[in-house]
Amino acid sequence: MTTPSPDPLPLRWATILTIAALAGLVIGMLTFAQSAAWPAALLAALGAAGVTVPVAHQLLART
Repeated sequence: MTTPSPDPLPLRWATILTIAALAGLVIGMLTFAQSAAWPAALLAALGAAGVTVPVAHQLLART
């Protein structure tokens, strides 16, 4: 039986999720500034954040 880690969220995953949140925020703000439509901005932000998670995961796995 393995012992659970003392951290509820490891530093690597916290970094990945922070990068994804920042990318989603930037893309969402740029989309809203361009189109002034919040549904389009929300979809763009969620898409950008979703794509950023596996990319950041792979980039951080190499280091």
